[in-house]
Amino acid sequence: MMLLVLIGLAAGSASALLAAGAAAGTLLAVPLFYLSPLPVMIAGIAFSPLAATLAAITGGAGLWLAFGGTFLATYLVGLGGPALGLSYAALMARSDPAARDGLVWFPVGGLVLLAAGFATVSVTVALFGMAHDYEAYHAAVTAAFEALVAGPGLPLETEGRDPLAMASLIAHVLPAMAAGMAMVSYLACLYLAARAARVSGRLARPWPNLAAFRLPPVTSLVLAVVLALSMAGGLSGLAASAGAVTLAGAYALAGFAVVHAVTEGHPARTLILGALWVTSAVLGWPVLAMAVLGFVDGMLDFRARIATGKGPPAANDR
Repeated sequence: MMLLVLIGLAAGSASALLAAGAAAGTLLAVPLFYLSPLPVMIAGIAFSPLAATLAAITGGAGLWLAFGGTFLATYLVGLGGPALGLSYAALMARSDPAARDGLVWFPVGGLVLLAAGFATVSVTVALFGMAHDYEAYHAAVTAAFEALVAGPGLPLETEGRDPLAMASLIAHVLPAMAAGMAMVSYLACLYLAARAARVSGRLARPWPNLAAFRLPPVTSLVLAVVLALSMAGGLSGLAASAGAVTLAGAYALAGFAVVHAVTEGHPARTLILGALWVTSAVLGWPVLAMAVLGFVDGMLDFRARIATGKGPPAANDR
C-alpha cells in the first residue's frame, strides 16, 4: 500500500511538472504539456488504479498551489481525469469462457472512442469556460491572435492578407484542432504507458492486435448527429465540430488498421506503411482518405473479406 502511495505521489508530481511547462510559453513546453497524462497512465496500467487516482489528485493539487484554480480545473478535465479514465478502462474485463484466458478485455475500439469523448468534453468545458457566447469567444481569440502577431514586431497587414479574417478562421477551427490534438495525445500516452508496462512485465492484459480493432456500428450515427449539430453555429456548433473531428480521427485510425491488416505478409509491407505514415504526417490529406476507408470498412468489413484462411479476430483484439 505504501508503495502505491509513493508511486502515485511521484507520478502526480511528474505529471504536474510536465503540465506546468505550458506556463513558460516556449515551443518545447507544448509537447511536454501533451505528455503530462503519461505518468498517470503508467501508474494506473503498470501498478494500480489507486496509484493513478493519487497521481491525478497530486498533479491537480500541485498545479492549484502553484497557479490557482484555473490550472486545477484544466488539469483535472483535460489531463489527469482522462488519463485516469483511460488507464482504468484499459484494464477492465469480463468473464467469458470462450475468450482467450477466459476474459474479454475492454476493446481497443472502445478506448479510441473513450479518448475521443474525453477530448471533446475537455474542449467543450474550456470553450464555455472561456466565454458565454460566440461574440465574446471570437473577440478573445482575435485579441490573442493580434497580440501574437504584434509581439515580434511584425505588421498585421502583409501581402494583402486581412488579419481579422485570419483571426476569424482560427477562432472557427481552434476547438476542432484542439480536440484532435488532445485525442492524439491521449492515445499516444496510453500506447506508451502500455508499452512501458509490457516491457516491465506489469501489463495485466494481453497485448491486443491493433490492426484488428473495430469501431461500434453506432459510431457512424453519432458522427452524423454531431456533424449536423456543428452546422448550428455559436459555441454549441464549435463544440459539436470538436466531436466530429475526434470521431473522424477514430475512423482514420480504423483506416490505418485496415491497411496494416491487408498488407500483412506482403513483401513491401514496411515500405507501404512507412510511406503512408510519413505522407500522412507531412501532407495531412491522407488522414482524410484513411477516415473514409475506416468508415467504409465499418460497413463492408474489408478485413474479413480479404482474410481468407484466417480465423476471426479474438474478442480481445476488437
